Amino acid sequence: MSSSASPAPSRRKTLLSLVVLALLTGIVVFIFREHWAEISEALSRLTLGQGLLALAVGLSYPLLEGVSSWLIVRSRLSHFPLRQGIDNAWMGTFGNVVGLGAGSVPFQTWYLHRRGLDVGPGVGLMTLQYVFHKTSVLLYATVLLLAGRPWIAANSDGVLRYLPGAYAVVAGVIVGLIALCALPVVQRLARWLLHFLPDTGRWAERRESWLKQLDTLSTESRHLLADKPRCAAILGVHLVKLFLLFCLPWMGLRFMELDTGLTFWQVQLLTSLTLFVSNALPNVAGMGSVETAFLLVYSSFLPDASSMSLLMFYRLASYYAVFAASAVGFALAQRRLNRGGRCECRHRPRCRGRQAGRHDLCSRVHHRGRQHPELRDPALRNHSHLSEERGRSCWRYPHRIRCS
Repeated sequence: MSSSASPAPSRRKTLLSLVVLALLTGIVVFIFREHWAEISEALSRLTLGQGLLALAVGLSYPLLEGVSSWLIVRSRLSHFPLRQGIDNAWMGTFGNVVGLGAGSVPFQTWYLHRRGLDVGPGVGLMTLQYVFHKTSVLLYATVLLLAGRPWIAANSDGVLRYLPGAYAVVAGVIVGLIALCALPVVQRLARWLLHFLPDTGRWAERRESWLKQLDTLSTESRHLLADKPRCAAILGVHLVKLFLLFCLPWMGLRFMELDTGLTFWQVQLLTSLTLFVSNALPNVAGMGSVETAFLLVYSSFLPDASSMSLLMFYRLASYYAVFAASAVGFALAQRRLNRGGRCECRHRPRCRGRQAGRHDLCSRVHHRGRQHPELRDPALRNHSHLSEERGRSCWRYPHRIRCS
């Protein structure tokens, strides 16, 4: 992967993705057409403060994804700052939509590559982040389901009819990924199975690529999973992220005055089941499966108009607003990459370039990817300070210069 090539799709592909998103949104609106008056009336009950609070809770999801990314990447890049972790989350959120569900990891891997992490470890770490997310989904839903199963069984046979299949699919994927990451015997089995692929043409290339990715995933998982406190912190961040996301329907019920008699934890349970069931359904750019699962789960407890109003509130705060914010975050992250970031050495406060407001160590030391002539001289590499050149200077500590 080129460090200079942008992961951003072409204008044509971006336009195609937005057209698909608009079409899917149009389909949702068309399905809701018979209840649109009730939906509009329910949404009109929201005050400005309530709307802003809902947007803030919705935006907490990608921000906490950024915290998780920061914790994971710091296992390899100790200088990786939180701001770049959040930028990486915006990259993944935006890439997932414009890539129609397949762009998250490529966008994030490219960004991490520009921040100094090789492509292989980048793919491995982002795969592990996906595993942590799915593990938290499984854990959260399982705990709530065990606690609330009698209530679910007494009030809704419909939900339980679809739950075993969804649970089996999601749990199978998660357990398989965890085993692939953590168990050497499963990794050896995967390598053995890959050797049954044909030895000709694209299959041979794919096999070599998959074997390389498997080796990288194995290495990164052993390195990360050995750090138990870090893993606990990452899992905790994901659980908090889900808790806040599942607060949105409860807020919608209260703000739009949809009286259902559902308690806070019952809404948490129903929304966790929604996310769980949606993972077993096909989707395009995150749309379709969530809407179907949401109506499937909540239809047993709400009239059609109320469940559709709640769904609209939930998706506006958790999907459309987040996508709009991710487009801005993506643009700002690319701008910071292109103009060169600030000094990221461990002793950053001593950087005189930083004090002068010039966070451009990359342009000074590497000159857009080329090493600065001063650093080619072995006699200068162990010096803690680089001499001034054209009015710019920066402190350098061995092995700690980090360029954006």
